[in-house]
Amino acid sequence: MEMDEVIGKILHGYRPACVVMTANELKLFDQIKQPATAKQIAETLNLHREATERLLNSLVAMEIITKKNQTYHLPESAHDYLTSGGSRSLQQWIQLAAEFYPVWGQLSPFIKSGVLIKSVMEMLGSDPHKMKTFTNAMHDKARKATWLIAREIPIGEAKTMLDVGGGPGTYALEWCKLHRHLKATVFDIASVLSVAKNYIEAYGLQGQVDTRPGDFHTDDLGDSRYDLVLMANILHMYDAEMGRALVSKAAKAVKPGGRIIVHGFCTDENQTSPFEDTLFNLNIAMLSEGGRAHPIKEKINWLEGAGISDIRHFRIEAVPTGVITGRRHH
Repeated sequence: MEMDEVIGKILHGYRPACVVMTANELKLFDQIKQPATAKQIAETLNLHREATERLLNSLVAMEIITKKNQTYHLPESAHDYLTSGGSRSLQQWIQLAAEFYPVWGQLSPFIKSGVLIKSVMEMLGSDPHKMKTFTNAMHDKARKATWLIAREIPIGEAKTMLDVGGGPGTYALEWCKLHRHLKATVFDIASVLSVAKNYIEAYGLQGQVDTRPGDFHTDDLGDSRYDLVLMANILHMYDAEMGRALVSKAAKAVKPGGRIIVHGFCTDENQTSPFEDTLFNLNIAMLSEGGRAHPIKEKINWLEGAGISDIRHFRIEAVPTGVITGRRHH
């Protein structure tokens, strides 16, 4: 590809994103589970007919929906991902992406000042609805990762598990569904656990998964209590000093011979790959004081310093890609 094509593709990258985010916001995908015309959709949703038609045609061009004889249809294979109540719904994740979209418009002032644009924790903490959307989005995003990690790591060896900062409890729930002998505790702040409890009920796993409210910065996680301790999507929210301290605390909660798993954004050593992790590194700087996609080697050093050995790392075809695991010394 010539440089002008490369730049052209990059410059237009936000447009397809806007189309999908808008269609999701307007609940348009729900309207075309069955074939419908632009006129029918616009009337049902109280939208402008011609503008709706142009949006629908763009979705067809992007190969997300189909068009035949002036009717639009969401293929059955996409129902689970894009409609309300879909078993692999991405609706909340798309909504979250839309909320962070304006932040990228402030990239230039950020580069000039280095001052964060918006604190993600303040933004979420001050608005229960946004906190709920964020937590639901984490569930949407995490499911695929849980399956891919379970293929690589023998989760079934564990009988007890702690999901540190577990949010909706997706990892604990998916792994407990897979291994009926596994008992898991989701540790997070109370407002997040109210969402987790809904998921535990929806999965019907009240007997296997419980919750424990607390703040992992100040509260003890226990000493040598769990066969498996997970830290997913946490360390990239904090600076290196805080990251090291959290890893040390989590490692103490692992029984001798037990396992710790760290899943999150992490760049390779030169901090210019993978692509998603490098862009996240920029994004999180606009949203938090110290967050970064810490290089893999740095995270491995934290684990080694906390008494973890037999460390291996790999990447999965999910977001985020980076997984590091090891065992606590006997």
